[in-house]
Amino acid sequence: MPSVHIIGGGVAGYTLARELVQKQYAGTITISDAQGLPYDRPALSKALQVEPFAPVAWYQQHRINLIQETITEVKLPDSETDWVVLATGTVPNRLSLPGAEHAHTLHTAADAVALAEIIDSAMFGFQVVVIGAGLIGAEFASTASMLGAQVTLISNNDAPLSAMLGQDLAEQLHAEHAQRGIRTITGTTSSIAADHVVVDGERIEADLIVSAIGVQPDTALAASMGLAVDNGIVVNAQQRSITQPQVLAIGDASRHQGARRTVHWEAAMEDAAQAAATILGTDPVKRSVPWFWSDRHEMHVESVGDFDQAVRTVHRYNRRGKIQVTFGLNAQGALVAASMIDGGLMAKAVKRLIARSASLSVEELEDPSVGPRELGRN
Repeated sequence: MPSVHIIGGGVAGYTLARELVQKQYAGTITISDAQGLPYDRPALSKALQVEPFAPVAWYQQHRINLIQETITEVKLPDSETDWVVLATGTVPNRLSLPGAEHAHTLHTAADAVALAEIIDSAMFGFQVVVIGAGLIGAEFASTASMLGAQVTLISNNDAPLSAMLGQDLAEQLHAEHAQRGIRTITGTTSSIAADHVVVDGERIEADLIVSAIGVQPDTALAASMGLAVDNGIVVNAQQRSITQPQVLAIGDASRHQGARRTVHWEAAMEDAAQAAATILGTDPVKRSVPWFWSDRHEMHVESVGDFDQAVRTVHRYNRRGKIQVTFGLNAQGALVAASMIDGGLMAKAVKRLIARSASLSVEELEDPSVGPRELGRN
């Protein structure tokens, strides 16, 4: 009987299993994951919560073998009807400095549960230091602050995520931390101890230290299988490994040949949909404009497109004089990116406009009276 063995239970692995079920795949489906029941990752840093995609009964109902195991060796398929799918995700970067072992990470369900328990049982005045102010660091700092901790957020620059949000909006969002009671420090951490960190010579007391300095693709298993690995498991448009066609790689661990690696929830779902199409021999999946979101301090932040293609940015301001939307334009004046706070329908409108390489006037982009439905129709 045909078989699909999915290694990894994040959004990519689960979505592939769901796609195969919905399209009535006739073979056996197995999901192997060291953490057991597949769960969604965004809620870990946004709320320190673990949210399974589906109950165990769903897997039983659809005869999906769900195995809690760590896979260190995989036999390559010897039939064109059998598939191995690597959805191994990422591993957190580790600090390389004295005392790094005292810093926690926030990457797995176990990490989130452990941090939630520490903060929930803490006394008044509990001090948290977060090293790294990217997506995970900013979200966790916000969550810890809302749970009553006194938070210090350390960054190596004043505009974390500028490559994804645009320089000015990134600066504004980072400055919001201080306005919400979080102390922000721009500097370099030189050492860590159980009860403090040292940043540019300053000792900062800490009851809890969390490192959030980015992630790397988890390619250890792929490398042991002899697959091509270069900042991710290198795949073609069908999600096939370029060295083993019966092995697919999807999600954050994969990278399309000739392109940059994407580390986003929606991209992982599209990878999974394409992997299902490859397995079933159906039409290729149409890719959408890149999009991601982040939640912090009760603000919903979204980014669409690619700011690396932008040579100019245009801002739209709210009534308080804060940037509400940043639009990125390329050299030809076409819209290639946008980031926004509490944008509502704006992200969908921008995705549509970027997809058709629309050119809009600066006046229209700046005008807050031009809503998402009217944008680009003049």
